[in-house]
Amino acid sequence: MKKTTPKIAIIGFGNMGKAIFSGLMKSGNFKEDDFVFSNSKKNNGRAVKMADIIILAVRPENISDVLGDIKTYLSKEKLLISIAARVSIHEIKELLGFSYPIVRVMPNICASIGESMSCWVKSNEVNASQIKKVKSILQSIGEEIMIDNENLFSAITVISGSGPAYFLYLAELFVDFSKNVELESKFSKKLIKQTLFGVAKMLYESDKPIQTLRDEITSKGGTTEEVFRKLNKDKFGEIFLRALKAGYVKGSNSTPKK
Repeated sequence: MKKTTPKIAIIGFGNMGKAIFSGLMKSGNFKEDDFVFSNSKKNNGRAVKMADIIILAVRPENISDVLGDIKTYLSKEKLLISIAARVSIHEIKELLGFSYPIVRVMPNICASIGESMSCWVKSNEVNASQIKKVKSILQSIGEEIMIDNENLFSAITVISGSGPAYFLYLAELFVDFSKNVELESKFSKKLIKQTLFGVAKMLYESDKPIQTLRDEITSKGGTTEEVFRKLNKDKFGEIFLRALKAGYVKGSNSTPKK
């Protein structure tokens, strides 16, 4: 039987490249021999030459060099998927020097367990068959949404791209507090993990507004209300919103071309 699964090259095998590969393998929809990898300049061209789909999982500042390595190996039948933050489809085309079917994706690290939120946009050159392949890949690592406004990517990056790090930071603070009140480490870790998992599942499954869910936990005169009283007094919400705005501004700035 003729092989129908496309050969996928993952260029850049750092945290996100590994997360995507891990999620695709765990999905059961792909086999290890469906992939070719490159994490060095000398192997980039070879990987692209062998592949039908190329996933650029490189840092934004490295994309110019990588595109220079691979552009002579590209053909219209190959699809380029970039997860490089802050690098637009237009900039990729300019660096290549020609029009090409390109998909820009903002996934997140939860791809490693098949729970990524991946938002993506395509260039005009991407055909119906390639769209189907993109959906198959992204649905294998979590949820996917195709959008038609690339200008939304800065906001998407701050919320869903970087978002897991903020929740993990909160978990770190819980760990620090647990040490301060002398909770045994294994016990506190179980409390923290199940609490965050439970509230994430509740939020996912509930149709109620987020504030309503929070209000239902915050009893009048209780410990939860006292924690929020202190957070509000110290302007925690304002500080966090300013931090998100700083990330948004950073994401809005294009990566300088070489």
